[in-house]
Amino acid sequence: MLFPIIFDTAMDEKMKHIGPKRGRLLLFGGVYGNLQALEKLIAIAEHNNIASENCICTGDITGYCAQPEETVQLFKKWGALSIAGNVELQLANNSEDCGCDFKAGGRCDSFSKLWFPYTRGHLSKESLQWISEIPQNISFDYAGKKITVVHGSYENVSEFIFESTAVDTKKQCFKQTKSDIVIAGHCGLPFNQAIDQKLWLNPGVIGMPANDGTTRVWYMILETEGDDVKYTHRSYEYDHQTAQQLMYKNHLPEAYADTLASGIWDNMEILPELERMVQGIPIGLDKNSEQHNEIKTPKKMADSYYNPKDLRKFGKITEWSEELGNKFFDYYGKVFEEGALSAREKSLIALAVSHVVKCPYCIDAYTKDGLQRGITKEEMMEAVHTGAAIESGATLVHAVQMMNKHDKLSM
Repeated sequence: MLFPIIFDTAMDEKMKHIGPKRGRLLLFGGVYGNLQALEKLIAIAEHNNIASENCICTGDITGYCAQPEETVQLFKKWGALSIAGNVELQLANNSEDCGCDFKAGGRCDSFSKLWFPYTRGHLSKESLQWISEIPQNISFDYAGKKITVVHGSYENVSEFIFESTAVDTKKQCFKQTKSDIVIAGHCGLPFNQAIDQKLWLNPGVIGMPANDGTTRVWYMILETEGDDVKYTHRSYEYDHQTAQQLMYKNHLPEAYADTLASGIWDNMEILPELERMVQGIPIGLDKNSEQHNEIKTPKKMADSYYNPKDLRKFGKITEWSEELGNKFFDYYGKVFEEGALSAREKSLIALAVSHVVKCPYCIDAYTKDGLQRGITKEEMMEAVHTGAAIESGATLVHAVQMMNKHDKLSM
């Protein structure tokens, strides 16, 4: 049962104002009880001379991994700030599950029935008391801008908000919190998005990789540059083997343990279509991206007309035409929702059309999507032949136009 949160109270009742912040800030989320990842992040903060009070977590300090108590104790000792994620709120409410917005009966829902009781059972009374005192949201002033930290959204702590999520959803959060910058977590993927001179920033999580086929985990550095705020996504490797082995040893979901080493999520049931398309493609933006707010690419790929990593830039096509781009993505996402056609049927249609329009990005994306949905290679090839037949037939039927024109001119 999702932790019941009342939203008709005054904002200050669920918002902790912590005053102004100065200097570099380190932002991160989703520690998920991954002690090894947290130890490495603390070392990174110390190496960069970033004080613990300038390190801010977007919630979910515990969950998934095998060392919830050790992680909470280290977090407390470090002295970083955090808001409550859905896991903290559910623990404080003595609930039976994590309160994520998982599809009932799905794999994530089933897995949560394993790791959440484990997390709750391995936390001391002292840690549970500390967790219950974590604020739901925090806000602060930075470089003349108001920044608010939320977990999912201001209205719903468990709402998954991705880069492709409708812009109006994010605008509502800016309006409700009266913020210039919103720092959010929960969805597990790092991204940044400029909306009407405001910024939506998700630093990603450190407890699990970002579904990009690498074992890296993500955080963000915020700093001032003149009168502006500069943000930089950063990633790091850590001792994921130890974290993985501890999950096996404690009989936690093996699928999540395997993700620590593969960098691939066990399933994509929470992901919108655009985020599904880029599974397994290492996160990276051009080094010449605007204001150098780039996500670092782990290694250089060969130049070509069609570079697989360019698929990750699909969401950025709004930058040169924000209004039209956002309308397209809202429409695109709506099309792929379950309707008269199932998501599986739409995936096959998309794969066939991808071959007809000869889009290598789409072919890659919907081949992978089809595999995730259990579509066989025989079904895929039959769909491609269907598309090829229609394309060939369309070409040949236009020969009638040629024949008619020929006969008219030959009279």
